[in-house]
Amino acid sequence: MKIEVDLSETASVTPLPVKPKARAEDGPYLDRAPFKCAHVHGFTVDESLEQVTCRTCGERLNPMWVLSQLCNSETRWRQSREQYQDEMKRLKERSRTKCEHCGKMTRISNR
Repeated sequence: MKIEVDLSETASVTPLPVKPKARAEDGPYLDRAPFKCAHVHGFTVDESLEQVTCRTCGERLNPMWVLSQLCNSETRWRQSREQYQDEMKRLKERSRTKCEHCGKMTRISNR
């Protein structure tokens, strides 16, 4: 789609009394922080000093943060285990399934 502008009409355009914004500096508008360890590959707990450190980078961590991470991980594991058990129970109750090749119902082997 082409738009044609008649130059005789542009003479009747009045400029707005607004100052245009200054151009952004060259370079990225947003910048990422440098890579930092995510502390997901395990922790070392020192009971005598009551400290927790990251196994990857050795940074000292807040024990309450570590506890919350472990709780979240355990919750996700428990939920996936419950889903797995429900699915296995549902499959165990099935005795027939539809054949992919011929479309007929066939017995399921319960070995």
